Amino acid sequence: MCTSSISGMTEVETFREHVNNALQTLDQMRPRPQVFVSSIPNIYQLWSVLKDNEVARLVWSAAQICQSMLASTNTPEMRQQVLDREIAFNAVLEQTCAQYKSCRTDGGAVFGYAFNASDVSRLDYFHPSLQGQANLAEVTWKAAW
Repeated sequence: MCTSSISGMTEVETFREHVNNALQTLDQMRPRPQVFVSSIPNIYQLWSVLKDNEVARLVWSAAQICQSMLASTNTPEMRQQVLDREIAFNAVLEQTCAQYKSCRTDGGAVFGYAFNASDVSRLDYFHPSLQGQANLAEVTWKAAW
């Protein structure tokens, strides 16, 4: 979903196929591993939290980070398209994981985590900071086994 433009986003069925192939491969291993699948963090929230930060906007533009969502020229409708795709991807993760006995998800906990600016790295204003990583680890730990 994070591409140079909305038109470049992976189709939902292609994503489903790739997730299923990965989980099927893991399910065929012996001993069978226990698999934990985290939801994808809410990229719209990232934009919402940092959209008024001039440095973040400059970095997103200069480094061409997730322009499908973070481009300054995107309209609210375009951002909603990306969010809708992310919600569909998270649904695929839930649905596909549910088909495998040894797979468990976070139930959308990471997507639902309300992070703030300090949870985001100042290197790229996209990936989690050390504090953000710790917070996400706590969220996934609580949702895990």
